[in-house]
Amino acid sequence: MSIKKNIVITGGSSGIGRAIALEMAKNGHAIYIVSRSENKLEKVAKEIESAGGVAYFGCGDVANPDVVDALYNDILEKMASVDVLVANAGVGYFGNLEDMEIWQFDEQMNTNVRGVFLWIRKVLPEMKQKNSGQIIVTSSNLGLKTSARTSIYSATKHAVQAMVWCLREELRETQVKAATINPGSVSTPWFDGKDVDRERMLSATDIAKAARLIIDQDKTSDIDHILLLPAKN
Repeated sequence: MSIKKNIVITGGSSGIGRAIALEMAKNGHAIYIVSRSENKLEKVAKEIESAGGVAYFGCGDVANPDVVDALYNDILEKMASVDVLVANAGVGYFGNLEDMEIWQFDEQMNTNVRGVFLWIRKVLPEMKQKNSGQIIVTSSNLGLKTSARTSIYSATKHAVQAMVWCLREELRETQVKAATINPGSVSTPWFDGKDVDRERMLSATDIAKAARLIIDQDKTSDIDHILLLPAKN
C-alpha cells in the first residue's frame, strides 16, 4: 500500500495540473491545487474528492511573493507539511522575437521562472529539514532545445531547466529530489481556438503518468528529467 503524500500543484485548475491531481488522487493522496481561477479550482477539487483524494485549494498569482507566503501558510494549516511540489503553472506566447510585446516577456518570465523560484524556495527548508521530498517542474522539450517563434518561452524553460539542474547539485547530499518533465506539445485548453492539429499532440494524461512515475519512484532512484514527445502518426 502506498504511503499517502501531501502534494501541492500550481496551475492545478486545468490541463496538465488537473490531470496530475486526478492521477494522484487515485491513491488517496492529499492534494492542494493553486491557480488564479477560484471557480475552476472548486470544480477540480470536487473531481479530486470523487477520484479518492483529499482536496484543498488556494487562489492567487504564483509570481507574487506575498500570495505565495499566504498560500504556503494555508497549506501548512491544512496539510501540516509538503511532500511533493509540482511547479506547473505556466504561460506561453509565440511569434518572431521582434514582434513580441514587453508585457508578453514579463508575464512569461514572471509565471514560468519567478513563480517556480518562489515556490521551490518556499518548500525547500522543510523538505531539507526532514530530509525527504520531491520537486517536479513542468518544463518543456523547448527547455532542452530551441525552435523558431518560441524565443521568450524557450528562454523561460531553459531558465527553469538550469535552475533545477543546479538545485540537484545542491541537494546531492540529501534525500530531497528534483526533476523536470519535458513534454512536446500537449493537447490542453492552452490550444483552444488555435489553428493546430491537436490529434498529433500528447495528452495531459501522458504527462500525469510521467509525474506519477517520478513521485512514486523508489528511494534507490533519482529521476533527473523525463522527455516526452508525441508518437509518430
